[in-house]
Amino acid sequence: MSEGKVLKKPFAGIRVADFAWVGVGPTVSKYLADHGAEVIRIESSTYPEALRRVGPFVDDTPGMDNSGYYANFNSSKLGASVNLKHPRGPELVKRLLATCDVVTESFTPGTLERFGLGYETIRAIRPDVVMIAMPLYGQTGPWAGYSGYGHVLQAASGFNHLTGWEDGPPIGTGIAYTDFLVPHIAAVALIAALDHRRRTGQGQYIDFGQMEAAVHALGTAVLDWTANGHEQKRMGNRDPEAAPHGCYRCKDGRYLVIACFTEKHWEALKAALGRPEWCDMDRMRRRWQRLDEQKEIDRHLGYWIEDFTRMPPDSPFYTEEGVEAPPVRKFTTEEMMAHMQSFGVPCGIVQSAEDLQRDPQLAFRGHYWKLQHPVMGLRTYDGPSFRLSRTPAELTKAAPLLGEDNEYAWKTLAGLSDDEYTELLVEGAFE
Repeated sequence: MSEGKVLKKPFAGIRVADFAWVGVGPTVSKYLADHGAEVIRIESSTYPEALRRVGPFVDDTPGMDNSGYYANFNSSKLGASVNLKHPRGPELVKRLLATCDVVTESFTPGTLERFGLGYETIRAIRPDVVMIAMPLYGQTGPWAGYSGYGHVLQAASGFNHLTGWEDGPPIGTGIAYTDFLVPHIAAVALIAALDHRRRTGQGQYIDFGQMEAAVHALGTAVLDWTANGHEQKRMGNRDPEAAPHGCYRCKDGRYLVIACFTEKHWEALKAALGRPEWCDMDRMRRRWQRLDEQKEIDRHLGYWIEDFTRMPPDSPFYTEEGVEAPPVRKFTTEEMMAHMQSFGVPCGIVQSAEDLQRDPQLAFRGHYWKLQHPVMGLRTYDGPSFRLSRTPAELTKAAPLLGEDNEYAWKTLAGLSDDEYTELLVEGAFE
């Protein structure tokens, strides 16, 4: 590639009508938007997108255009509003869809069909359209009509069963975990359909069930049952293959995670600790033995890590006799991680949201973007989790206000005249 040459973005020229809600669907369309597609969020003030009503809100003030959660999932997109219950609402949408290459939705099955906007209707308007439907459980089956969000799905797909302490109830992950893994699989399916369309001119309908995608992330749990009849259980911070595998509190109040899966990892940890005698006891010599000694390992590691992570690093140290000695430099948590990593020990700091904002790795990679929002002002947004070397993603604008681009959507694309648009606006068709 010649220096300075600007390449066309991968999805430039693709227009997406995005009916999807909350996390999964909007994330899928955002991948396309950040890489050149024109994505139009289609919403309604009479039945707002659920995420607009979810905090955190700027200045703790709820508002349709004040949700940071919504904003982070919908940057780089345009916004159009329409009331599908208005007599002309479905007709307006059809006129817009005639100009679109992709339609995304994540409603309970049958929702769009009730408004006369099912796939067969849309295909009659736009024969090469690619449509992806992303409800929790797909379009068919005994659970197809059930609704819910990621917290429900992580339970249904098995994650909660494996999350928590052995002697306690399932506790989940604390977030709608599946909302952050399912979109990757949905995006691949959609991109494959677009590639098929590019080669053949044929569109298609993708019946995407979030539950089926989520189950793929359970690791060996399903295989362990089907092959061995063994049901994996909650283990807290333990792991069936690693010892140590735990989270250790440092003196400064932060936590360090260490996970040793191999003998090489164990030898590295021994070296990092200065080869203390307890590491060479007979019952610590093999990984399968150490799996039975995790309480003992945790006890030794906990003492060692706390002793070497005192804050502030230049605090004076006193001998047992009470005689002041020169200041002793102790490890901070960051230095402890660097020390362990220098020996090849897999470890990392448990970071808070504040820590992540200051994280040097994310800063170096340019993960965070600053975008100016008409209501929320200049705010920080997450960038994409991957980099295309020749056509990198770009967050082009902040998330749209509700109905921000109505004139473009309904006049320029759907072809309404000024008089028609004004009349429908007064009638509430765009609410």
